[in-house]
Amino acid sequence: MTSLAHQLKRLALPQSDANLLTRREVASLLFDPKEAASMDRSTFYALGCTGLEELLGIEPAFLEFQSTLFSPASTTLERSIQSKEVNKKLDAGIALFLTRLCPYFLLKPAHKCIEWLVHR
Repeated sequence: MTSLAHQLKRLALPQSDANLLTRREVASLLFDPKEAASMDRSTFYALGCTGLEELLGIEPAFLEFQSTLFSPASTTLERSIQSKEVNKKLDAGIALFLTRLCPYFLLKPAHKCIEWLVHR
């Protein structure tokens, strides 16, 4: 491999890896890993939003996450190409969400929300 080819390989973005498009198993809380691999991002997003809507019926404090972790823009966010500051802010938002989710963790809507976060 030439030096240039080696440098380009190191600079390749993780989401452009062809192996990611043909994964046979995907981590999942609710589904079998093989079944989860056949699902697309929009399915996981819709599931997470449904869970959030159900949680909002129980606890309105989850409303703040509708415009961040569960916003339509979150479907296109690629953490691997974000700055450390953006990722740090995202980590803080996820931590806050999970902390608030603790009392409801055994409920199905909580599992739906976590499924979206796991997938993303």
